[in-house]
Amino acid sequence: MNIDHGGHSRDANREQLREIASLLKSESWIEAISVFPSNRPESIVLFLVTQQYPQDFVSEVYIEIQSYTNGDFHISYVEDQQGERWMSRWDRHESSDFNRDHFHEPPEAAHQDGVGRDYPTGLLAVISGVVAPWVYERIGDVWDEYDGEDR
Repeated sequence: MNIDHGGHSRDANREQLREIASLLKSESWIEAISVFPSNRPESIVLFLVTQQYPQDFVSEVYIEIQSYTNGDFHISYVEDQQGERWMSRWDRHESSDFNRDHFHEPPEAAHQDGVGRDYPTGLLAVISGVVAPWVYERIGDVWDEYDGEDR
């Protein structure tokens, strides 16, 4: 599927996304994987095990991965915190504002929150060497924030 993204088009790398979904399906931190859901036809969505998070603080957490045949990608981490979205995003694409590799800081992952980064060449290496360690650190940060709240 060729999708127009702000004046340039690119094709989803469906083969790579299927391979990544297959490789990640046995990971203990992932509860379920949706491959090309109807509302995100060029993505895989990793639903994380919510029991790793304070249940009355985070109700859902997922990672959406988009990959394109030109090497571009977007990886979004999203938490539902009592109906509020908290998110961050790892990107690789041409940008007039950032390095080709960049990260959009939480909690909104807005365009202006981007900072340049250098990622490993392969998408799987980005997921295993950058995103997964960040998620584990984030889980600890969520518990620290939850434990620090006056309940």
